[in-house]
Amino acid sequence: MKEINASDMDLRGEERFGPVLSRLYALFAREGALGIYGFACKDILSRKGAFSLLDVGTGPGRLPGMLSEESDRVRISAVDPSPSMIRIAEGKNRGRGIAFALGYSQKLPFDKKFDMIVSSVSFHHWAHKKESLAYLSGFLKPKGEIRIYELKKSNRLFDYFLDKHRMSEKELRHAAEGAGLKVKSVISKDKFVRAVYIKA
Repeated sequence: MKEINASDMDLRGEERFGPVLSRLYALFAREGALGIYGFACKDILSRKGAFSLLDVGTGPGRLPGMLSEESDRVRISAVDPSPSMIRIAEGKNRGRGIAFALGYSQKLPFDKKFDMIVSSVSFHHWAHKKESLAYLSGFLKPKGEIRIYELKKSNRLFDYFLDKHRMSEKELRHAAEGAGLKVKSVISKDKFVRAVYIKA
C-alpha cells in the first residue's frame, strides 16, 4: 500500500469533512444512517464465498464494521479523504483486520485489485462520477463489480433540499454511461437504491 497524504489529494470538488463534522457524521452513522448500512451489508453478503472488498468514502467506517461483525469471509479495505474520519474509523474498528487509509474515488493507495468496490451514502458527493467510476474500474478483478448504495430521491417538493443528498434509479443508471461500465442491475427498496456496475 502506498501512503497518501491529505495534501497530495486534489479532491476536485469532492467533500472532505473536518474534525467537528466528522464527529457529527459519526453520530449519524451510529444510528444506522436511516438503515442504509444494514441494507448494504445484507446485499453485499449475498455474494457467495470469500472475497475482497474496498469501501470508498467510508466515513467513520460503519459499513466495514458491520460487515466484519457479520462475516469472516470478506477481506476489507476502506478509504476516505478526511484524516479525521480515518482516525474515527480506526478507533471504532480496532482488532477487526480492516485496512483503513486516506484516499478517495480518484486516488487510491493500493496496488491490488478487488472483487467488489462499494460506496454507501457517498456517491452523491462525488463531483466527477463518470471519471471516478472509470478510475475505480481499474481496481476490479475479472468479474468484479462496483456497488453503489444511496438514499432514494422522493421527488416531493418539500424534500427538495434533502433530495440534494439522495439519488434516483435514473441517475445511477446514467452514471455508468461513458465510464467503461455497464449496469448489471439497479434496485429500489424502501428508502434506498442500489446500483451494480460491471466492466463493459
